[in-house]
Amino acid sequence: MKILHPSFEALFPFKMAEKTMPIFVPTEKPLKVIKWKVKQGTVVSHGQILFLYSDSSGKSSVPQKFKAACGGTILSIKVKEGDIAEPGGCVAELKECKHSTVMKEMCAECGSDLRKDERVKGEVASVPMVHSVPELKVSEELALKLGREDAERHLKNKKLVLLVDLDQTLVHTTNDDIPPNLKDVLHFFLRGPGNTGRWCHTRLRPRTKSFLESASKKYELHVCTFGARQYAHAVTELLDPEKKYFSHRILSRDEFFDARTKSANLKALFPCGDNMVCIIDDREDVWRNAANLIQVRPYSFFQSTGDINAPPPLDNEKSKQETNNIKNGGQKPNQEMPTLDDEPEKKEETKDITNDADKKNDIQNGKISNEVTENGEINTKVKENENEVNKGSAEAEPQWPEPKGGEIEIDDPDDYLIYLEDILNRIHQHFYDLYENMGRKQIPDLKTIIPEVKSKVLEGVSLVFSGLVPTHQRLETSRAYLVARSLGAEVTQDLTEKSTHLVAVRSGTAKVNIARRMAEDKRRKFYVVTPEWLWTCAERWERVDERLYSLQRGGQSSSRRPPAHCSSPPPAPPPLPALRKRTPSGRFMDTINPLLSFSSDDIADMDREVEDIFNESDESASSEDEEKAKKVQDDLDDEENPPEDKLQSLESDSSQGKSQDPNASSDSDEETPRPRKRRRRSSDDVPPDDDDSSWNLMGAALEREFLAE
Repeated sequence: MKILHPSFEALFPFKMAEKTMPIFVPTEKPLKVIKWKVKQGTVVSHGQILFLYSDSSGKSSVPQKFKAACGGTILSIKVKEGDIAEPGGCVAELKECKHSTVMKEMCAECGSDLRKDERVKGEVASVPMVHSVPELKVSEELALKLGREDAERHLKNKKLVLLVDLDQTLVHTTNDDIPPNLKDVLHFFLRGPGNTGRWCHTRLRPRTKSFLESASKKYELHVCTFGARQYAHAVTELLDPEKKYFSHRILSRDEFFDARTKSANLKALFPCGDNMVCIIDDREDVWRNAANLIQVRPYSFFQSTGDINAPPPLDNEKSKQETNNIKNGGQKPNQEMPTLDDEPEKKEETKDITNDADKKNDIQNGKISNEVTENGEINTKVKENENEVNKGSAEAEPQWPEPKGGEIEIDDPDDYLIYLEDILNRIHQHFYDLYENMGRKQIPDLKTIIPEVKSKVLEGVSLVFSGLVPTHQRLETSRAYLVARSLGAEVTQDLTEKSTHLVAVRSGTAKVNIARRMAEDKRRKFYVVTPEWLWTCAERWERVDERLYSLQRGGQSSSRRPPAHCSSPPPAPPPLPALRKRTPSGRFMDTINPLLSFSSDDIADMDREVEDIFNESDESASSEDEEKAKKVQDDLDDEENPPEDKLQSLESDSSQGKSQDPNASSDSDEETPRPRKRRRRSSDDVPPDDDDSSWNLMGAALEREFLAE
């Protein structure tokens, strides 16, 4: 029984009509069919000879040829050999070729040159379904048929499709000079144009081989990388030398429809939809934040190298990078690929050829007159050297030097593929459990299944943040909130009876102190953890033991923002503030909430309270300063030989105090200006990321109107 997705027919609801073209007698007189060159069911191309005929009167003994006007298949033959066909009669029927498979504007079925046939311009195949051969295209009807067959095969074998990125997902590659005896580093040479090339050094991520072996049992693996075609095939050869994991399914940047995104090729590769397609990549922007993407932790082994095949940034990202570089005094980033160096074995030979050519020019210019007679021999010698170099470049492959001495082993603690393997197994299990529950009548969509699996990681957990969200930002728009919600956790602004975790950046805040008292209650389980706990849960898709990330007393975390690979839905833009309309009185104060308007007496009382608070703080601050100065003086008295820097600082302080106001009277203390008032900041407050210029303007407007009264 064939199981088809209900949306398959909706994707391509039409079918190309089969065109049957009758072949008529080409003359106005009866003709005699001498010999047929084709049979029923034969596929013919444009211009191919179909049969030989002659005039039925027998006046002409030279047979004439009848050629096909278009490519197609012979459906039936109406006139046998030796029979007479009347003018206007049908000799045979030809089913016109639909050109469902095209290779470089040539039909792969009938061999017709589609560049010369204007009638089929809009009907030729346009879907490139083969990864590494973008020139080979098929029609939409054939693509739909092949897509159905692939879906049926995957469902029968209980498999899904997995698109695998290479750089910083499974491997890390560098072009830099490295020691030749690094253990577990593979080397390959990529040849470029003009007999040039470069050495590439690749390190496989730990446990890559076992990961591919396990994943290939439940997924059909496809390579999808921004590396060039030559690079992609070379690295895949290192990963899969027997071609049992990826086979020919290698998609490089040379086949991409868009130079900055990979998602544009999905419709061509999977014409029936990407319901069964899962993606693993270290970047989510190249997939346009696809819902079926698992963003992995980037793998980095060579510390001085990032992603050598990173795509060019978008226009807005590029302008931001250039602006940041200019602010930092740097230059614009260079997005070009590294220049290919000459092969190491050929550098000396190329240098010798250059010297010989310079010597030849000197002879021709008369600089070496006594060797003019040997000019022909020199020319011959130079050409022989050039031929030797070209021959050597074409035949000899450069060899990486054998390491001398022992191998250098570098500890690589990366273990992410263990968690990624478990994530893929859970997704596969959830997909086919849902498929069975649907009675095998519909195919589930991984774009909804993958978020569902992720949302069960922190199901039943209630989080409260302290120090993670800036004071001016709404909780629902913060990145930490979106990460927690994608894991299935609830997030509240304040601690409640249902709260289970407090994620705090530093200890000593009011929320942390309350949470520690809640954690001491043995009747409930409550945890005070650092933000690293939340980011690790998002990275591994599992609830990590809270004891590993407990917030210590006096401790502080530096990971206030989540890492880039902790993917989450992009935050919604904050709502625009409602425009305030002025009242007929024209006063700004009348447009705000009347509960925020106070009388003059209320404002005076508040001013007195603020004055009292700051006066108390001034007295305490002055007493602390006196104690500090006394302590410093005691320290100087205790020292027999005080340091020179302390003496100089004391002398400068005394001289500045004397020179500030020589005419000041003894009553100057009464006229001391009042200290500046500063807003007290709560311990839970986080400095805002942006300026509060709009709020300052509103406050200034209110203050002017209050003072005007």
